[in-house]
Amino acid sequence: MHCGSGRRKLKSHLSWLVLWLPPLAGAAPNEIKVFTDEIAAYGEHTLEMHANKSSRAGPLAENRASPLQLLPEYSYGIWRNWEISLQFPVAVAQGQVRTNGYRAEFQYVAPHADDEGWYRGVNVEFANLARNGEQRLWNVEVMPIIGLRVERWHIAANPGISRPLSGPARNINFEPAVKLAYRAFGENYFGVEYYLEAGPIQHWLPNNQRSQVLYLAWDGKIGKSDISAGLGRGLSGASDRWVLKSVFEF
Repeated sequence: MHCGSGRRKLKSHLSWLVLWLPPLAGAAPNEIKVFTDEIAAYGEHTLEMHANKSSRAGPLAENRASPLQLLPEYSYGIWRNWEISLQFPVAVAQGQVRTNGYRAEFQYVAPHADDEGWYRGVNVEFANLARNGEQRLWNVEVMPIIGLRVERWHIAANPGISRPLSGPARNINFEPAVKLAYRAFGENYFGVEYYLEAGPIQHWLPNNQRSQVLYLAWDGKIGKSDISAGLGRGLSGASDRWVLKSVFEF
């Protein structure tokens, strides 16, 4: 009876959450992550290392390079429910290390129950970045955070937008992400993540020109450190073919 009740609650909550999710439809970004309610506590310092590597870019990608991408990230809980992060992306290719700029993030998550129910928040990023040797540009990104925990299930969605603040193109781009995970045992979650770069919000790119990647993902712990890993498959000609990603928190 308890499991059946949980499934009914999950189905009811999902009917509301799907209103925010993208329809399943260049190179991998430095940070491949669905933002959830996980932030540094007030006064806490954390250090994360993001890493990802694609096998090769899709045939329609503007830049076919696929370097190893590393992203050290320092975060600090500046106030209750508030976190600031500094990131310094790096690309490694053919024995050369190249810095790709820098970025700062502010994240807020509203007070909520830790193990059950809805949560909400927002992540705002300001960045000066260059992807794969392209021109460095200023960019702002806003990622709403909508999440739900029901028993062993965890669902999170980021219906995000981004906009270049320099350069010739100033379109507002739609870049949503979604995560569905199941706690199998202990602190080990297994699930899927989906990332979409749909293009200008006023006029989406054709389906085969959007970057779309679906990941099988695992989140767990090694000692006191959080770790996650995922294997992604591109779903369009503009997507990387295969992508391996990981995040390790110290």
